[in-house]
Amino acid sequence: MVEIENLINDYLQQAPTASQEILFSNIDQHPVWEDNREIMQLATQQILQPVGVLTNEHVLANIGVHAKTPITGKRDSIGFLITNFRILTQYDFSVLLKPQPAKSTYFTSKTTAEEVSSKVWNEFLTLNKLSIPNEQLAAMHDALVDLTKIILSALQQSGQLPEDIKKSTSVTTRIPELGLQKELKTYAENERRLKAFAEKFKIENIKYGIVDKALFGGVYGLVITEKGITSRDLLEDSQTSTWDEIKTDLARNGNKNFEILAGNRIHVVPSHNNDLVPALITLINEIATKEITF
Repeated sequence: MVEIENLINDYLQQAPTASQEILFSNIDQHPVWEDNREIMQLATQQILQPVGVLTNEHVLANIGVHAKTPITGKRDSIGFLITNFRILTQYDFSVLLKPQPAKSTYFTSKTTAEEVSSKVWNEFLTLNKLSIPNEQLAAMHDALVDLTKIILSALQQSGQLPEDIKKSTSVTTRIPELGLQKELKTYAENERRLKAFAEKFKIENIKYGIVDKALFGGVYGLVITEKGITSRDLLEDSQTSTWDEIKTDLARNGNKNFEILAGNRIHVVPSHNNDLVPALITLINEIATKEITF
């Protein structure tokens, strides 16, 4: 990692001032910021640790800015944390609640720097919730493109990267890979609501659920069991699809952004969780086709 860090630091020292202001690395004397080390530690704590540190993962650089809460002065890292395995994109920040976990884009021996940086940047532009000045935004883009080339090229030459990223074969470990761990809870993690859901709709062996409770409408949302999925919209009857039914009619997007069509049924998640639908569809289909197991 020392050689890659040296390449990053050489780039940082020679970069335009605008790029130096949004780029941080494992360097003692940053050309602009005296608190470079503290910023790197904060980014690692806020971006990497919530999604889980991989074995032998090493943070190489941070590209980004801070969202600052006026009352408390709390700073939230926004942007890209680059390690020897992946780029983590943090687009959300917290005021009262926890931010959404960062999205991971992994390096392989086959991917090109252009593919990786383009995917990561477009994803950031789509999801980012912070108003960032155009000059800083342009500097973040340029640094992302340049550093991806430097780091990916060095990693590929060292022969340290896999040809393909192998996904988990267990539901337990696949859930965090898909970024669902914050909302898709195990029975033990959300026993009160999942127990109420199970009792009301006579469901056995709930493994995971994304459910909420309305003041007058009771519990609603979607649960995953050993036999299939069951969901219920507010003031509606519950709907159940078995894994065999889903296997012959795979999950896909419905007409509304909180709907999932699967197993000849219309299933729903709480409308405020509609951003999780694509990942849920992937998870449901992988369970139905037995690519992953409980």
